[in-house]
Amino acid sequence: MPLRLSEDEIIAGASLLPAFPKVVTDILATIDDDNATVSGLIELVESDPVLTARVFSLANSAAKSGNWRKGLRDMHVAISMIGMSRLRQIAISVSLADFGRETRVTRDFWDHSVAVGVAAQELARLRPLPDSSLVSADYALVAGLLHDIGFLWMARFYPLEYQMARQAMAQPGGESNIEIERRYFGIDHCQVGRILAIGWGLPSSIIEAISSHHRPNPALGRLVAITHVAEVLVAALGMGMNGHTPFVSLSDAARVAAGLDWKDDLNSLFGRIEARSNHFGRIFLSMA
Repeated sequence: MPLRLSEDEIIAGASLLPAFPKVVTDILATIDDDNATVSGLIELVESDPVLTARVFSLANSAAKSGNWRKGLRDMHVAISMIGMSRLRQIAISVSLADFGRETRVTRDFWDHSVAVGVAAQELARLRPLPDSSLVSADYALVAGLLHDIGFLWMARFYPLEYQMARQAMAQPGGESNIEIERRYFGIDHCQVGRILAIGWGLPSSIIEAISSHHRPNPALGRLVAITHVAEVLVAALGMGMNGHTPFVSLSDAARVAAGLDWKDDLNSLFGRIEARSNHFGRIFLSMA
């Protein structure tokens, strides 16, 4: 008999998952806070010994080409070596990698999620259209990493139904992936992800990207469009999920909103996505 998941059940199940890392939401909050200081970001990072060690490790690697003879132990100096953006990315990556380890998700899931996160970052860095707003690369990374987080809940609490739905997606037929999920669960992974993201206190634009990346609408904002296009590109490149990521048709309106022009050098874009995904994936999974 098909399931009919309710919001209350999803919220109850979320309480049994490992706690979502608060440092991620705190760091994202610093992006939009004009009053946020370097010292405030350093305090967030230094509150976690694992984050601190990782930052110093990368900063010391960068310092090898300079005149530094001793290991760096000053966070301000470390930031000068790797930059604020890199510091935020490291902190977000370490925290989400640890979260992924605790939730015991599959390697394929995170391979795909990392690839979409990287692709979303690359798209966020494309030239914006005159009438489009800038999207933070950090927001794009998190939206991409978490876009399919609803699958995590489904696989954790209903593994049999999850596998049955995945198998049904791989078969030719007239149903969309979203329709198949609703047939098995009474809800789709985008809706589940939205409920989780709200409970975790993520920014509204990231919540919207998670909940609407399969149903992009230009009125919803550029981050939704970027997340949608990123997933389509990654699926087309066969990255993650053992190359069997359910394909989603590209919304041309989302493509335009994301700032992707077919006249651009897409080979260069695809090359950066693949190279950075492989590199970032190794770092991400080594931390998990």
